[in-house]
Amino acid sequence: MSDKTLARRTAVKLYFKGRDISKDLSKYLLSLSFTDKEEDETDDISISLDDREGKWIKDWLNTNKAAQTKTETVTTQGEIKVGNIVQFKGGPVYISSMAAAPTVTRGASKCKCTIVNSNAHPYHLISQDGARVYGWVNASDVEGETVTTTKTTKVSEKRAFKGTEIHAMVIQKNPYSDGKDKVLDCGVFEIDSVNYTGPPQKLTIKATSIPYKAKLRQTKYNRQWENTTLKNMAEKIAKRSNMKLMYLSNANPVYKRKEQVNMTDIAFLKKMCKRAGISLKVTSKTIVLFDAADFEKKAEVKKIKAGKGNIISYSFSTKTADTAYSSCHVIYTDPNTKETIEATYTPENANSDGQTLEVKRKVSSVVEAKELARKSLRAKNKGETTAEFTLVGDVDYVAGITVRVYGYGEFNGKYIVEQATHNITGGYKVQIKLRSCLEGY
Repeated sequence: MSDKTLARRTAVKLYFKGRDISKDLSKYLLSLSFTDKEEDETDDISISLDDREGKWIKDWLNTNKAAQTKTETVTTQGEIKVGNIVQFKGGPVYISSMAAAPTVTRGASKCKCTIVNSNAHPYHLISQDGARVYGWVNASDVEGETVTTTKTTKVSEKRAFKGTEIHAMVIQKNPYSDGKDKVLDCGVFEIDSVNYTGPPQKLTIKATSIPYKAKLRQTKYNRQWENTTLKNMAEKIAKRSNMKLMYLSNANPVYKRKEQVNMTDIAFLKKMCKRAGISLKVTSKTIVLFDAADFEKKAEVKKIKAGKGNIISYSFSTKTADTAYSSCHVIYTDPNTKETIEATYTPENANSDGQTLEVKRKVSSVVEAKELARKSLRAKNKGETTAEFTLVGDVDYVAGITVRVYGYGEFNGKYIVEQATHNITGGYKVQIKLRSCLEGY
């Protein structure tokens, strides 16, 4: 909490490998840009630092204040020579190094080597553990004593590079002069690229919400999915990349057989979600599947009114090409039974003169066909009316919230935030991309 008498300002809190480096960062921070996306893409963050002193490029983001040590156990085989302790494995013991027959046979024993030569029985041993070995033995029955030592070495923490984890937050200090702060938790990211430019020297770190080493985006698979559901596939894909899954949709399509052919898991999952009319988002090591219609139905979080001082710039756009369908017709004919399943979805208040979207895709029932028609119509029509605003910075603007826009005539209405980019470069601005919420479906 802030002092009520303090002026409003914005701060960045950054954790590097779990350690807070905000204080050091604040002296060199040139800009921070965090982009929060509603669906189909990953969240990302970019941080630029002034490095005219060479601090960051030489040992950047190294938060290792104390020397770290590494301890390892080393096992070696001792040498067989006069004076050394050796291991007699058990066997014949001879009276001399040239004797034709053994005097006795003894069991395993820890012995001292007293004489070495190159004859038939080259080692003379004397037991050190009471096992009564005293005499000459064969080379094959002796081995050097196993010696175990502990080695401790100093190690320095690796410099940050691809895969290093960072956690960022944007804090608005005392925005309403009531002593309370507002916080935007940007989430956890992994560094994807590092750029160094100059003069003047500047270091730019870019990070993404999908782990750098995650199989989700790195490995292409050829796989057959049988007798499964979308949720089950998403769970297995998330687990394979050590990520979490949030499944927020009421729909869970069932599949008898699906093929993933030379595709990464994220590309395959996006494809399946598109066909099912379900939205996908990857944020903070979590895969989120949800129904965008549910989010559009939520109450408005913010209001944007024409002429207000927090509006820096704006633009609106509307189009009809491939976005203004009045209904959707789904049809599927089973190639084996020749049975045809079809359904049409028409939302309330639809334009009677509008076009019908035709979709031919496999469905198993009329209910499934109608739900597919609804979601397909939404997917096409949701881009009909869009808007963009650049506003004075406000951490409340995040992807997925709804806002009420008024004072702009025909463009008034309820919108959902598709993308919010928070920029801190001296001042603090937020750029938001909106689309009009679809009423009735």
